[in-house]
Amino acid sequence: MTEVSTASSHPAGEVRKMNRIVDLTFNLQERMLLTSIPICAVGLIGNGAIFWLLCCKVKIKLSLYFFSVTVANLLIIFCNFVIIILYFAQITPRLIFQRVMQILHICGYDTSFYMFTGVAVERCCSIYFPDWYRSHRPNNFSHFGVSILWGLSFMVSFVDYYACFPRFQINFHVFFVACRTSTIMEIIIELIIFFPIIFSCTLAIWIRIPKRKEGTLRARLDITIVAMVLLFLILNAPLRIAHILTFWIHKIDTYMLQNISLLMDSLNSTCNPLVYFFVGNWEWQKSSAPIHAFLEKALKAEESKPEGTERGQAQA
Repeated sequence: MTEVSTASSHPAGEVRKMNRIVDLTFNLQERMLLTSIPICAVGLIGNGAIFWLLCCKVKIKLSLYFFSVTVANLLIIFCNFVIIILYFAQITPRLIFQRVMQILHICGYDTSFYMFTGVAVERCCSIYFPDWYRSHRPNNFSHFGVSILWGLSFMVSFVDYYACFPRFQINFHVFFVACRTSTIMEIIIELIIFFPIIFSCTLAIWIRIPKRKEGTLRARLDITIVAMVLLFLILNAPLRIAHILTFWIHKIDTYMLQNISLLMDSLNSTCNPLVYFFVGNWEWQKSSAPIHAFLEKALKAEESKPEGTERGQAQA
């Protein structure tokens, strides 16, 4: 009798242990979603302000790239915010709404990645090959490059969504082949093509930052690019790689991964306006300047002399 009762208590104990683990996991996921709400709110306000400034106040050569990044950030934060609200309100939206939100979120992420790559490449060329860059760069190159990157982002988003989340019920084998094709396409475009480019160009910009002329400040655009790309790679790249690996490694908890990705996406998109603010106000003392001056400073490509030096030369 003792052996029977002992044997029967083991499954019951394991069930209770599993239930505790499930409860802890569920609570952790809900806490991550709750944490994302204020982050999304701040991100909407910050990116909305940057959107307005780039539209109406600040005009620089590479502003179209940063404008596209801001639009992508707003897409990501808006989608995440709506998803969280629907989750806690226990509302199941229509299928077409879910599809649109999914496509917009994927497009926002891809667009941020591609635009960071584009601006890093342009800045790297302007630093290391200034004469060639000035003489060969077309006037409307930013418009052309941004249009190509937006088109690529939409194409990848649609292929990724409709391959891995098919519209009609099909057999598993067809779904597997289609999603595998989409995953391989993501690996080629993001990990093999774009990631080495953005990493090498950002590294080249970072190496060049300390090598400034004596008595001049660093070009703040370089600091802005390096800071934003580092944030993106630290917060998003590992989760993106893990997302790709879930296609082959089925032991990864995809639901937990989605919640972590939602939190990190929201955090990264919210931090970008803060990067503009801190870089633009760093080593700068003018309190009476207009509100958009910090953004102009953060995106300033030319090296400048400190204000104290300029005043001293003027007095002399």
